[in-house]
Amino acid sequence: MISWIVIAILVIVGVIAIKMNHLKHRVFIVILILLALFLYTSMNLIVKDNDLNLNSVDGLFNVIKVYTGWLANGFQNLKVITGNVLGMDWGNTNSSFTDKDSKKIEAVRYGRS
Repeated sequence: MISWIVIAILVIVGVIAIKMNHLKHRVFIVILILLALFLYTSMNLIVKDNDLNLNSVDGLFNVIKVYTGWLANGFQNLKVITGNVLGMDWGNTNSSFTDKDSKKIEAVRYGRS
């Protein structure tokens, strides 16, 4: 229940801040709110899934260690995905088009009907 209250407060504060500032500040505020929501929900998920304790100093350091490991693993996965995307062959192939479809595309490309 508390998590929904925190999320609602963040959204309300964001809406009020957006109403008060200029456009360039609005984007920055929206990014900060989204980052805060991401950090809050992901921290909640990590604490609940790993049954961690936030009431002691040792528990807090353990949460920080697990959470930074989780973030590092996420960035490592993004790095691998980006590398795989860059390594793909993005060349032009018409293997999935039929002759009729490729003629239509060619006609549109060169302005013929």
